[in-house]
Amino acid sequence: MGLPQIVRGQWIARGLTIAAIGFGLAACGDQIDTGTQVTPPPPLSPEAGEAPDQTNRATATIANGELDPSAFGGPVGTAFELAVTGDGAEHELAIEELVDGETIAAEGTTTVAFTIEGEPGTLEITLDGNQAGTFERQSASGAGD
Repeated sequence: MGLPQIVRGQWIARGLTIAAIGFGLAACGDQIDTGTQVTPPPPLSPEAGEAPDQTNRATATIANGELDPSAFGGPVGTAFELAVTGDGAEHELAIEELVDGETIAAEGTTTVAFTIEGEPGTLEITLDGNQAGTFERQSASGAGD
């Protein structure tokens, strides 16, 4: 005696739904962190001419000389805050073309605030001169290059 056709169909549909959710979650693992919107915006970078309309904030910790998570990004023309939790040693963080060098405190959280400027593309984030992550500078619409 088998399951009636309707019940069997429901079980198949449930299985497919669960599989689709699982694949969707697995695909999200390597996405960049664009942060969450916060107000008020951080101070402008010296080159910026006017206040951005939007500010996004993301968090990271330092682990084994790298940022965790290691990929961040946002649209050109917006402000960004990266709150970095120290690992017990002082570090210098730089983001190619965006942040020249910001001292990250050994303990607690240091917020690095900047305005995303320039052309879309992937920029290198360094800690003490060594690659520690990436920052994707997106077009003003929020799409990557």
